[in-house]
Amino acid sequence: MIDPTSNYNYVSPNLVDKCGLNKEVHAESWLMPLATRTKKKVHQWVTTYAFELNGMPTSTHINVHPLGSYNMLLGMDWLFIHNTKVDCNEKAIEFLDDDGEKRILQGKKKTTSMRMVTTM
Repeated sequence: MIDPTSNYNYVSPNLVDKCGLNKEVHAESWLMPLATRTKKKVHQWVTTYAFELNGMPTSTHINVHPLGSYNMLLGMDWLFIHNTKVDCNEKAIEFLDDDGEKRILQGKKKTTSMRMVTTM
């Protein structure tokens, strides 16, 4: 999931365990606000998390936190570094890879049918 309202990147503990990643304890923990209007303490992270996005290998530091049905959340940490532009209308995300080349991640477009409505 990509969330430009999140300041940080997050990965689920399940994915960390499944991939055998090394968790480290943060020097300082903080409370992360959740959609349920509660807060949960963030105190662990993976200092280097390598992954592929649209065939582009990349890596980032990422905090360990339960994400419900998601495995990873890319926040402003990664989005800013990669000069990301989100086009909601086109369902596309444009970003620069680690070499400065432009990449586009294209979502699935829904076809919408139009009906003519007339009035008298």
